[in-house]
Amino acid sequence: MLQKKKVLLLLKLAGWLLLGVSWLMSLYAYPRLPQKMALWLSLWRGEAVWTDKSLLFFLYSLAQTFFFLFFFLAARIFFFRESRADQRKPSWGGEKRPYFLDLKKEVVYLALIFINLIFIHLQTSLILVSHRIGQGINKAYFYMLIGVILILIPYYYARGKILLKG
Repeated sequence: MLQKKKVLLLLKLAGWLLLGVSWLMSLYAYPRLPQKMALWLSLWRGEAVWTDKSLLFFLYSLAQTFFFLFFFLAARIFFFRESRADQRKPSWGGEKRPYFLDLKKEVVYLALIFINLIFIHLQTSLILVSHRIGQGINKAYFYMLIGVILILIPYYYARGKILLKG
């Protein structure tokens, strides 16, 4: 159980660390951006939306922070607590309830890590395109990150079934 708590702590810290790295990258890159910068990249068209250098560049970091905090707080409120009904139902995992709660936390923290990676990729792509050394969003990498988040759903159910059997 102590080992599981360490893993959960590391996953939580990794999510917060990635959020911090994103802000550091933004703060470092902004003064070095050219006067004309890319503001928006399309996944379907190769053209970027260009604008004069502005603080709109930080919209990606702000959106990332909003998504991270929203999902983190929503998970803490709705998923990380046992309801009174769950406490009365011995058939729902019985003594394994704490393991299910840890499994929920693990999946949420993993999803937050991959959400952070998506935003970091978008922002890095903008910076590279602005300096005219990048082609735009790497679609394969972007879709792979989305795919990993979607794979977390069957992962949760499979691990839950293993917990019930074991």
